[in-house]
Order: sequence, then C-alpha cells, then structure tokens
Amino acid sequence: MIGRFVKTTLADWKGRDCCRIEFRGYDVRYPYLGGSDIYDREGPCIDPDEILSYIRERGQTLDSIVLGGGEPLAHEGLYGFLKELRRTKRPIMLETQGMRPDVLDDLAGAMMFDMVRLYVPAYPGSPNFQKATGGFGDPALMKRSMEIVNGLDVDREFFVYAVPGIVDGPEIENIARSVGEKTYLTISQFDPRLATDPEYRKIRPYSKTEGSALSASAKRYAKRTALKGF
Repeated sequence: MIGRFVKTTLADWKGRDCCRIEFRGYDVRYPYLGGSDIYDREGPCIDPDEILSYIRERGQTLDSIVLGGGEPLAHEGLYGFLKELRRTKRPIMLETQGMRPDVLDDLAGAMMFDMVRLYVPAYPGSPNFQKATGGFGDPALMKRSMEIVNGLDVDREFFVYAVPGIVDGPEIENIARSVGEKTYLTISQFDPRLATDPEYRKIRPYSKTEGSALSASAKRYAKRTALKGF
C-alpha cells in the first residue's frame, strides 16, 4: 500500500513541518512527472505501523501529515489508516488525482482530512486534458472532483503544473473559472528533468515572466492564486 515515506518535509504544506506518506499505484500517469518507482500497486511496501510509531514518537515536533502518491483513494484500507492517523491529533492533507470522486466525497463526509489538494492537469473539457493524462484520464470524474473540492468546508487547493504545450493562458483561464471562491489555485513550475516521457525532457519550462503572465490570466477569475517554483 505505502511505497514511500518522507519523515520530514517543509515543501508540501506551507509553514508546516510535515511527514509525507506516498501510496503505490497511479490512476493517471502524467508523462511530464516522475514517480516511476511507485507507479505499480505491486512492489515493496512500508509497514503502516512503523509510520504510526514514528509519528507518535515525533510528538509536538511534527506539525502535519500529507498523504499523496500515487493515489491514496485507490486503497481499500485507507479509511482504517486515516482513523489511526486521526488519533495522533495531527492535521492531515489529502492529495488526489481526481479520478475517484465518490471516495473523496465519502472521506470528506467522515471528516478524515483537514486539507485537500486536487491535481488538475488541464481543464476537463479541453483536448489538452487527454494529452496531459496520456489518454487515461476521465474528464467527467475530474469535473466531479473539482465540484466536490469547491464545496468542502476545509482548506482546499487546485494544483496545476505549468507544462508548455499543455497549460497556456487560455487553459489557465478555463481552470480558473472553475475555482471556487475559497479554493486556492497554485500554478507550479514544470521540471523537465523529472519527466518519465523523454519528449517532455526536451521542453523548455516557462520563464518567471511567462509564469507571472499565467498567474495574471488566472487572477481574472481566481483571486487566491499563487506561483510555485518560478
């Protein structure tokens, strides 16, 4: 179930010292990202009890817990694991690729997390959505996940990688139109060195000026917009 465990990270939840738990298996394999060592659900796994023991031992020096992957929502044992994590009294962020809206809705109803980050590769109605997901993403499921996230009473974020050829000004505007009033939109720099597809390793990332232009396009519709990594 759990393929990777990062004991300390300051990069995942602003202002918080977190541990990061990454689950094996992806619903969508983005060609411009890495993560190949946990792509498959089958493979070496980390004992959840070891992670729970570590979190308890950290005491007050650990601020929060991030669950990512891979796709946490794909695992049947996630609810029970979240219940154990809840007992540690640490805020939990859940990351998802948006292909399992029903599971997301159920966990939200059970108040199993305190923040949600939804990875949006492109606007669900755009041809770029299939390009960004290698043809495996379901735009209807993504749209439903976006609606659920916008309606939650927790901190929530749409996270978009600014990949040239996939995400441009008009694409960002379409995504921004779908951002709820209290939902954050983060536009993150694309790093070609991490791409699993060799073709994406040849792409020049947007410059800081170009990234600022994307942010300006987004802010026409989403006021809570931020750039990351530019």
